[in-house]
Amino acid sequence: MHVSHAQMHADVVIVNADVRTMSRERPRAEAVAIKGNKFVAVGTNKEILAFAGPKTKKIDAGGKLVLPGFNDAHVHFAAIGNKFSTIDLKTAKTPGEIAQRLAYYVRFLPKGRWILGGGWDLTGSVPNRKIVDPVTADNPVFVYSSDGKAAFANGAALSKARITKLTRDPPNGVIVRDDESEPTGILKGSAFRLVSSIVPTDHTRNWPEIIETASNYAASLGVTSVQDMHSDELADVYRQLEREGKLKTRVYDCSPISAWKRLAASGIKAASGDAMVRTGCVKYFSDGNEDGAEILQLQRDIAAADKAGLQVMIHAIGSRANGIVLDAFEKTIAVNGTRDRRFRIEHAQNAADEDLPRFVRSGIIASMQPWLFNGTSSSIYATHLKLRTPLAFGSDASITDFDPLLGIRSATTGPGAMTADEAVRAYTLGSAYAEFQENAKGSIAVGKYADLVILSSSIFDGAAMADKATVLTTFVDGKQVYDSK
Repeated sequence: MHVSHAQMHADVVIVNADVRTMSRERPRAEAVAIKGNKFVAVGTNKEILAFAGPKTKKIDAGGKLVLPGFNDAHVHFAAIGNKFSTIDLKTAKTPGEIAQRLAYYVRFLPKGRWILGGGWDLTGSVPNRKIVDPVTADNPVFVYSSDGKAAFANGAALSKARITKLTRDPPNGVIVRDDESEPTGILKGSAFRLVSSIVPTDHTRNWPEIIETASNYAASLGVTSVQDMHSDELADVYRQLEREGKLKTRVYDCSPISAWKRLAASGIKAASGDAMVRTGCVKYFSDGNEDGAEILQLQRDIAAADKAGLQVMIHAIGSRANGIVLDAFEKTIAVNGTRDRRFRIEHAQNAADEDLPRFVRSGIIASMQPWLFNGTSSSIYATHLKLRTPLAFGSDASITDFDPLLGIRSATTGPGAMTADEAVRAYTLGSAYAEFQENAKGSIAVGKYADLVILSSSIFDGAAMADKATVLTTFVDGKQVYDSK
C-alpha cells in the first residue's frame, strides 16, 4: 500500500473481497479504497479500513470476486443500444411473460424512451395493463399483435395519446375497455393510429437515448470501457451524455480511415480526449480480396494516418487478409520510423502460423474476440501469449453477445487454452494497452481510475465457473453505476 491515510478518508471502501488486481506488483488483495475517481489504496482489510471515516461508504463483498472493470476492445456501441429499440414477443406464452420481458428492457432504457415492437398473439398471450403498467411506469409501450390488426399501449403511452375513458372510438376502430369503461390498452383497427401517430419518428436514430441504453447495458455486464469500431463518429453524442452525467462507460470512438485528413487538420491524435471520451483511432476493413491497386491505396492510407499520429486498426480474417495488413504495417514502420504507434489487427483470425511472430516483432496488437469465434481452437490465444504478442479481447457486439464472461469462458476452454487469469488480463489490462490507457486503467492499482466489477462467484476455479458467475456491482470513475438488486 503506497498511500498514507493520514488526514484522508476514502469515499468508498470495499472489504472482505477476493481482489484480483491484474497488477504484477500485487496480484491479490482483500480490500480497496476509492477517493474521488481513483483507487487510493489496495491491501488487507485492516489497512483499508484505516481509510474509512464517518462518511465513507463501506461495502462488505462477502468474499466475492473483485476485478478491474472489463474493457471491450471491439464493439459497435450504437448497435448494441439499438437492440433494445424493438422487442419481439412472438415466443411469450403468457401475459406475465410479456410483462417480464418489458421489465427487462426497462432496466436499461432511459426514462421516457418508447418500447416498440410486437408479435404477441391476439388469441393467446394478450398483454394486460394491470401487470404491464407497474413495471413500465416511466416508458411508453406500443406493441403490435402478430397479425398487425391490433396493438397494445400501456398507461404511459395512452396518457401521451390522451386516451381516457371518455375518448370515443374512432371510425373503424375500437378502444377495448374494462367493466368500468377504462381502456385496457388493446386498440383495434384504426384505434391504434391514435398512438402510432405520436411515436417518435427518430426512434432508431435517437443517438443520445440509444447510447445511454447501451451504456446502461454495459454497466450490467461489468463493462466499464469500450472501443467503438462502428465508424459512425458519435463522439459529440458521447460528450453530451458525459456532460449530463448519463454516460456510464468510457469510450474510445473510432473513425473510418478515410477521415484521417479531417482528424489531422483538427489536431486530433491517437487517444485524444478526456477520461471518458476519446478519439484518434481510424479503422479499415481488409477482406483479403484486394487487388494490387487496392493494396497500394491501403498502404498509402495507413502510412498517411500513422504519420498524422493517429492509431490505425485494420479488420482482417484469413491468412491472406492478415498477411496483407502485416505487410502494410511493416512497410509503414519502415517509412515513418519507429515510435509507440500500437497498430492493431482487428480479429486477427486464421493468420498463417508463419506470420504470427510478425505481430510481436512489429509490436502489432492482436485484437481478438473469443466468443465471436467460439468453437474454433482457443489455443491460438495461448500461442500469441507465448510469442509475447500484445493481446486485447473484445466481443464484436452487437454482432454477437456483449457479455465478457462468455468470451473468457471460450478462451479458457479446450486443448492448449489460456488460463482464466490470462483471459481476464486480455479483457482488462490488455485492452487498456490497446488504447494507450494502461497507465490509467485496466488494473486495480493506486492512482488508476476506480473502475471495477464485483462478481457473484469466482471464475478462476475452472472454465465452467464463468457460466455461473453474474455481475453484482459495477463501479465506473469511483461511482456505483450498477447494482443487481
